[in-house]
Amino acid sequence: MKTFTSLLFATGLLCVSVWGQATVWKGQHWEGQVLPNGCLQQLVFESSGRKDTIPFFTEGEHAGPSFYTEWNGQRTTAVWKPDGRGAFRAVLNEVECRLAYQQWNGLPALQVSLINHGNVPFQPTKAGLRLGVDTYMDKYPDWFGKYFPTLLRNEKTHFYGYLQSPGGGTLGLVSPDPIASWSVDYNLGYQDPAPHWFMGHRIESLNLDLMNALPLPDRHPQHLWQLKQGETKSWTIALVRIEDPTRMEETLHALTQLPLADLRQTTFRAQETATFQVFASSDARIAVTDQNGKELPVHTRWMGKDRWEADCRLPHAGLFTFQVTDYGRQAEGVLSAHATWQWTLERAREAALRYHQKATSHAESWYGFHSAFLAARYFPQTDIDRQLRERFDRLFQLLHTPSPLAPKFYASRIQNTSCTIGMLVDKYQAFGQEEDLRNAAALADWLIAKWQREDGAYMNHGIIYTSVIYVAKSILELSLAEQELGHRQPEWKAAAERHYASAKRAIDQLVASQGNFQTEGELTFEDGMISCSALQMGLLGLMQRDAAARQHYADAMLNILHSHDCLTQLRVPDARRRGGTLRFWEAQYDVQMLPNMFNSPHGWSGWRAYATYYAYLLTGEERWLQESYNATGAFSHLIDTDSGQLRWAFVIDPYLKVRQACSVDTHFTADSLSFGNPHPDLYETREFVIGEQYVNMISDWQTINTQDNDVHELFKFMGEAMLTNAFLVERPDGTLKGYNCTVERKGDKIIVRADEKQMVNLHCNLKKPYFVSFNGHQRKLASQYRGWAFGKDIYQP
Repeated sequence: MKTFTSLLFATGLLCVSVWGQATVWKGQHWEGQVLPNGCLQQLVFESSGRKDTIPFFTEGEHAGPSFYTEWNGQRTTAVWKPDGRGAFRAVLNEVECRLAYQQWNGLPALQVSLINHGNVPFQPTKAGLRLGVDTYMDKYPDWFGKYFPTLLRNEKTHFYGYLQSPGGGTLGLVSPDPIASWSVDYNLGYQDPAPHWFMGHRIESLNLDLMNALPLPDRHPQHLWQLKQGETKSWTIALVRIEDPTRMEETLHALTQLPLADLRQTTFRAQETATFQVFASSDARIAVTDQNGKELPVHTRWMGKDRWEADCRLPHAGLFTFQVTDYGRQAEGVLSAHATWQWTLERAREAALRYHQKATSHAESWYGFHSAFLAARYFPQTDIDRQLRERFDRLFQLLHTPSPLAPKFYASRIQNTSCTIGMLVDKYQAFGQEEDLRNAAALADWLIAKWQREDGAYMNHGIIYTSVIYVAKSILELSLAEQELGHRQPEWKAAAERHYASAKRAIDQLVASQGNFQTEGELTFEDGMISCSALQMGLLGLMQRDAAARQHYADAMLNILHSHDCLTQLRVPDARRRGGTLRFWEAQYDVQMLPNMFNSPHGWSGWRAYATYYAYLLTGEERWLQESYNATGAFSHLIDTDSGQLRWAFVIDPYLKVRQACSVDTHFTADSLSFGNPHPDLYETREFVIGEQYVNMISDWQTINTQDNDVHELFKFMGEAMLTNAFLVERPDGTLKGYNCTVERKGDKIIVRADEKQMVNLHCNLKKPYFVSFNGHQRKLASQYRGWAFGKDIYQP
């Protein structure tokens, strides 16, 4: 019978030598420098011809690893004192922390102990290590070598995760001991109005909270909230270079024997059988339960080499928890069965009416019209469609001058205009009124004449705004609609060519920038700046008929998209979060909640989903389609499958004391014009604890400009990529996989059945020749066929 003792707790000796003022801490293929203050200067891994340098803060409050505590909102960081060879100690509040730099299974490891020497229990809000890894991304190209906290995962019996750089380096973290929680320190931004602070757009440091007050998510250890008098608790924390992030779980399991789930697909349709893999011993037990705690039948297969495969039918739309138990170790995850895309979009339309669309300085506050018009196009309902159409017309008149057509307010916020262009295109496609397209074309002409620089960049005064939301994509969406009319009307053909040429110039400027992009607000390696640049390159690539031009834009997009992996939840075993991007400064504007927190998925997570969808169509690599599908499933669960209620975002931080505005601004109504970002502290607030949970919308009750309606970007993406499309993939081993459809092979014939009636397009990605049947029609497809076999390629009308 396997035990963990010999592997997990056999600690190697520290190999040190003194070099200048730093102590060299080294093992095979790695080396670190420990400064006299007990903190790390850097950690270098070198193997397989690659050298990765992990930078650390070396001074100031973020230097680490350092012992810190938090009491009543006040944080204190201790100063280390030498305590022998490669060891240090510090004391805060009569609690002693001992740190030793050691080796563990050949890995660099921190051995940490907390000892309560006091006369009463130690019950901090938080206590643990400021890890010290330099996560501060403030300028190009330096940020390519910084490490972002991409995944941090607390289980009841252990901890794991990784930090990743845009340049591709990946630093794994793993502990065989339970760690209560984790947190990051977000920077402050600016005062508006004084003395009220908005939060910034950067992360200053990462903390491993060995102890943390309750409540914590149920999956976390629940006993690490206090240290009794005379009690000692110890932890081993190893730092691991992960050469291939797609094998992160396999790598960590091989080193630790900890049970870890390896989920490639996290979302499924209702009544589909979910298949997933687990790294664990042959004696492991795998269970799946529904939201009521009812255990579902699970079929497991032992694959050998510490790998299990499990199948479980998900009987209805909802979320399902799986648990792996292996010799006292426990790991959990979440699978999802999504509601139909039709049901989801119809609930999004209802939410666009309930959570008021408001005329403000920010397009995010009227973003729900995307869902409204997409639902009207595919699933018309007279009464609600009329109400939302009238609401849009009223806001459009409030925000624009009629002749010449132009925005009345905040004209330099060109993303407001580009978003409105996209909504007008959606409205035209829903109701067929050419006047909507004329308004969109007039606004595009105004934007191009006023705000496009000679080199093609769309500007907000001195800052390039092409990738603030996606100005060029909105103009390309207009151009595609104009091309349709251009087959019959020359004026629309000319308009389509004019607008396409403008958007192409802007995207060519992005390609030439090679990642040196600009964005709104504080410059950083910013989620939207990167994903919106990638998606616009990808969309333009899809519109190219010339193979070389198509490849040119595909290559440029993939280079940017790969760097964005560090900002995305690609390995988290939780369908609620999979594919979410790691934004963290939106809550203060969207739902009047402080401080910063990871909002993932958030409405702007849809931007990466467009990019991965385009990447699949351009390359045929299933990875990108699977990422898009998983992300769409996560997005769909922002609408509760039981109540139909829309939530704004999912917050992944495990423990946050937040404060949120709870009083209505009585100077405005939802029908008023309102501008700027009203600070939450201008209103009555309430303080409470949240952690790993959905956060509700507030635009149903708050009258002033709030921007929670940006969540509708996710349903706009769903409408473009998943609502009407099914996908057939033949994998390298010859197996067939369907997304949004079921697949049956009979010899050289494949029968594809769409999951929903509005799915009229089928994209095929096949190795061999087949007869393919879909929606009562059949085609013979040649080998190596990749494209839209049924329906039409909407990117090349």
